[in-house]
Amino acid sequence: MPQKLRQIQQNLLEAPLYYVVIGTIAVCKRIPMMILRRVGKILGTLAFYTIADYRKTSLTNLALAFPHKPFHERYILAKESLQHFMITILELLGIEKLIQNIDSLISITTSSQQPEGFTSQEVLSDDGLKQTFQELEENKGVILFSGHQANWELPFLFITKNYSGLAFAKPIKNRKLSKKIFALREVFKGKIVEPKHGIHHAIEALRKGQFVGIVGDQALLMSPYAYSLFGSPAFTTTSPALLAYKTGRPVIAITVYRREQDYQVIPSPKFYADKNLPMKEAIKKLMDELMTFLEKGIACKPEQWLWIHKRWKRKLSPIVKKKYRYSHILVIVVQASLPQYMSFLEALAVCFSGATLTLALQSSTHLQESQQNLSAYTSFTFRNFEDLLTLPNQFPAVFDLTDNSKQLHKHYKKTGSVAVYSKRSLEKKLPNSQASLEAALQSFYDKKQRNPLLINKR
Repeated sequence: MPQKLRQIQQNLLEAPLYYVVIGTIAVCKRIPMMILRRVGKILGTLAFYTIADYRKTSLTNLALAFPHKPFHERYILAKESLQHFMITILELLGIEKLIQNIDSLISITTSSQQPEGFTSQEVLSDDGLKQTFQELEENKGVILFSGHQANWELPFLFITKNYSGLAFAKPIKNRKLSKKIFALREVFKGKIVEPKHGIHHAIEALRKGQFVGIVGDQALLMSPYAYSLFGSPAFTTTSPALLAYKTGRPVIAITVYRREQDYQVIPSPKFYADKNLPMKEAIKKLMDELMTFLEKGIACKPEQWLWIHKRWKRKLSPIVKKKYRYSHILVIVVQASLPQYMSFLEALAVCFSGATLTLALQSSTHLQESQQNLSAYTSFTFRNFEDLLTLPNQFPAVFDLTDNSKQLHKHYKKTGSVAVYSKRSLEKKLPNSQASLEAALQSFYDKKQRNPLLINKR
């Protein structure tokens, strides 16, 4: 009886969202695509200005990927990216209408058409494309690898209209709604499975001659593999390469662009896992090839990639509270004050072990010595605080130990930082007036798992 009551309670809680989404689906599938895109653009603009987390994450990600682009250009890209994302959401809600003309919506660009951003050798040839579809006809499986570009769901639906295929997706908590969304994705010959048991199902599908689609560009901290995406390590799934190694089937990376009337899909040549190498080396080599292709596709039209995702996450200690797990941190210190902050900087490095830590030193004359004492940090010098305003802000968190002007703090908040901690704000976190500054870092830890190093330094 208690279980039935819990089930009834859960259904009542889930019902409002379910019926709101069902109603939205009913509306979206009746709206022409061009109008749907205009509405999505408006919603994306509203989301950009009202959802600070999306805006800030996009800005710091873009600063990390394109540090040489001016801020105003990165700002526009961040806004356009969110517009494309909202268009995609509306398109997915109206997918039942969209797929009625899916053959005319998808345009596959081969090497003979010389797609922008790629050399002809980097793109699948006409013969290669024809051979790939012929192999699917002959029940010879293939693996497709893509990222969150434009409408990333459409290639899967395009292929499953004629061929059986499988893809991975996490179910959402609202079970009834999750079932409906899965049904939309499985409208043709496709099947969606949870990533938890995905590899087993994917191997079975490939052995049956089906294709497997993997959207694998998001951060996966449990992965042992990290690709240097735009010059910064990004933990990435190895699923496509692992499947290729275990089954001997090829992988094709694809990049997807939204155009005025349709969608452009650019496929890579077929990549195979090198069985002459140990599995770990073969997987890394193949993943590097796939990610290089995807990276080029993103760089060509960055506004169509999902920059709101925290792609460059770091493997931080689980005892740090989730909301404080900053991947990139900037610490600003005046050279003359460096000795008095050494203990704090060491404690900060312990607290955020695994994060990318950058130390900005004003008028430093002993940079080499500082680096030796603070090996966890990458250091650079600046003359005045105006110099900092010209640097790309890649930092979700900034620790300013100089008590600079509000103008500098406002700059970092505007350009993407989630939090700016001044010396004064850290002092307010101290348990008492006699405590050392590093004791303020206790507030970043889970209360049940305090750091003994910091406790001893109170």
